[in-house]
Amino acid sequence: MGCVIARSGVIVAQVFVVFWFDCEDFVTPESDDALKRLAEILRSNGVRGVFKLVGEKLRSLERRGRWDVIEALKNHEIGFHTNYHSVHPTVAEYLKDMGLEEGMLEFEKREGSGVKDIERVFGVKPSCYGQPGGAWAPQVYPALKKMGIPVYLDATEFIDLDGRPFWYCGVLNILSLRGSKGGVISLNFELGTPGFIEKAMREFDEVYTRIVEGGEWGIISVYNHPCTLVTTEFWDAVNFSKGKNTPFDAVKKPKLKPRNWVEAGYRDFEAFVKHAKSKPHVRFVTAMDLYRIFMDEALDRVFSIDEVTRLASDLKTISFKKVDELYVSASEVFWLVTAALADYRVHGVLPSKVRNMQPLGPYRSVNSERLVAVKLNELLDAACRARSFIETNGRIPDYVEVAGLKVNPADFLASEAKALLKLHRGEVPERVELVRAVFEPSKYVSSRGAKGSWRWIVFPDGFEAWNLVEVARLQTWTLKPAEPSPVSL
Repeated sequence: MGCVIARSGVIVAQVFVVFWFDCEDFVTPESDDALKRLAEILRSNGVRGVFKLVGEKLRSLERRGRWDVIEALKNHEIGFHTNYHSVHPTVAEYLKDMGLEEGMLEFEKREGSGVKDIERVFGVKPSCYGQPGGAWAPQVYPALKKMGIPVYLDATEFIDLDGRPFWYCGVLNILSLRGSKGGVISLNFELGTPGFIEKAMREFDEVYTRIVEGGEWGIISVYNHPCTLVTTEFWDAVNFSKGKNTPFDAVKKPKLKPRNWVEAGYRDFEAFVKHAKSKPHVRFVTAMDLYRIFMDEALDRVFSIDEVTRLASDLKTISFKKVDELYVSASEVFWLVTAALADYRVHGVLPSKVRNMQPLGPYRSVNSERLVAVKLNELLDAACRARSFIETNGRIPDYVEVAGLKVNPADFLASEAKALLKLHRGEVPERVELVRAVFEPSKYVSSRGAKGSWRWIVFPDGFEAWNLVEVARLQTWTLKPAEPSPVSL
């Protein structure tokens, strides 16, 4: 899947290349010119980039009358990069003690005006979002879904699925790519310095070769902060580091690069673009292109009962699964198995098919009270209640009550799966054993990666947000690999 058959009959890989830019420096007027120049370089080479705008950066362009910059950006795709970026409290700071739902509403309240400004000026919804610095937070995802922003495009070590693109809370993630599925290349302050662009091209070639030799597909994610073309230090490190909030009327400009260095940087950037264009298997894409290419074919799909029972097999370890080349998240498996058993309770027969839903994960971690044998109808009644809960709330319950016992979702799903397999074989057991399961996807949220994120210079000294890790792990019920659709290639 994902490969292309050349005229010679040889299968070759597709190398998707996305250029994205974090446009955030609303302090330095000279950085406005960088946006325009980079947008023009890409356009002159027939490439569309993704310019992720901070709300205040866009408003500063308007205040400074830089309609020429805005017009140049209209030739490209526009993403969102928060409303104020590094102004405290940052996203991770104000969400650090909140649950998923409360945090989703808070993100909408604080960041929504930036999204509206993009819609007002460009007439489009942002195609994607990326966090400022190390401020990754899981509560953002359901808010993005609600706002109609389908892609998370950035780089972070907080969450990662074996270096490949993945779905999480119904949002496509293009993050820390590596191995045969891609890589991430940074073009920032070093642009214009002797020898840097040759090194960056070699890095590009190494990733390109890995993908092509893998024989399928991969993504090269190339990113830049336009302000770094004209400054020698980040604007937010100067004004908002270590928890400090400099008033807007007292902000200091970062140090500027000399003109010859700036121009050398633009020449380097264009040389890199031309180098990427010279590769035969490269296909330049935007965030929305990737969303269309990696479209989730499980969304609203109708699964046959045979497919559901295949998903229910071997569920002592709960994780995403694959059926007929299609990935299904643990939360989708939970829905499909639960809905099938609930139908059996109502009609006395398993349904021939089940329409998929994609519920969020539970909001809290709960230990099962006791795991004992229960009557089949007690388990089926619990499945009915769980189905109703999901239909009403759009998420998996924190626990399911079975015969008066609280059972966590992983143990409940493993127990349901045993019952479903027996019913599918024509057996109708009087009692069903509740069993313990291992929930595996939580391992894809990294404590070490979180600690690395929290070392961002903007955060106060010693900043930690372990609640974000817990909330993130609960939502790995929704995590699964993203695969390109054959028809989109």
